[in-house]
Order: sequence, then C-alpha cells, then structure tokens
Amino acid sequence: MFVLHVELKVKSGAQADLEKTFVQNFYPAISEQGGFLTAQLLHSTDDASTYRLCLSFDKRDSQQRWVATDLHQQVWPLVEDLCENYAVSGYTAI
Repeated sequence: MFVLHVELKVKSGAQADLEKTFVQNFYPAISEQGGFLTAQLLHSTDDASTYRLCLSFDKRDSQQRWVATDLHQQVWPLVEDLCENYAVSGYTAI
C-alpha cells in the first residue's frame, strides 16, 4: 500500500472553505480512481491553520496515474488555492 501525507498550511479564514472543498470536490473525484483506498482530511488540534491530507492507494503507480488525470488538474488547484503552502511525503506501508 502507498500512503501520501500532505501537510497543508491553510490561509487565514479559509478553514471552512477547505473542509467544504474536500467534501464536495476533492473526495468525490479521488474516490473514483483506480487503486484508491481511502482519504482523510485531518485538522490539527494544536494549530487551527494546519491540516493533514492522508491518501491511500494500492500502490504508488495508482497514485501517480491519479495525479496525471485531468480531474486531478481540476480539483487539486481548488485545495491548493486555499493554502499558504504545503509539503508532501510518501510512504510505503510495511
């Protein structure tokens, strides 16, 4: 299994918009992808502007195919535009 963690630093006042975008746009789009297993948007209890997007796929190739889709190119900018910055880390489950 391949797991991707995206640490999101959300723009001030954009928390509700990020959560709405995840539920209404991002999750429905990613959940249709081959090899997709699960996605969670976690909100930090220590910092109101920090979120973590956790994505799981059967393998890294499936995640890479998702990134290459036109649908990803439509929905990811909706998330990205609400953030000051973000950092991506990939993991293989043991």
